[in-house]
Amino acid sequence: MTGHFHELGPEGAPWPLWIRKQRGRCGVYAIKERGRIVYVGSSRKRLYDTITRHFQRWHRAKKFWKGLRGAGHDPGMTYDRSICSVAIVTCACGDERTLEAHWIAKYSPRDNLTEHPDGEAAPF
Repeated sequence: MTGHFHELGPEGAPWPLWIRKQRGRCGVYAIKERGRIVYVGSSRKRLYDTITRHFQRWHRAKKFWKGLRGAGHDPGMTYDRSICSVAIVTCACGDERTLEAHWIAKYSPRDNLTEHPDGEAAPF
């Protein structure tokens, strides 16, 4: 991985400057929890928003996702920022999906969906 993992600080604290600088950028990120990469994602021009929503507990309560991608799939999944760190690699817009697929194949993150409910392989 070419990005370095950085701490996010305790829940409720302001977001660190390094993550706030990602507003408007394209890139790929990995979330590490207790030494293991648990999720890899990408974003096109919304890297700050995409990353920080993984640490906002209110998403799960809305349940807007229920039934969208099959039993057990929870795109509202959130992480405890006090035990996680995040690595970010910015890239040219349009290249983020290719890099994301590479990281998913290489690190096999626990929480990435790898199959669609109908059994088809995901695009990774």
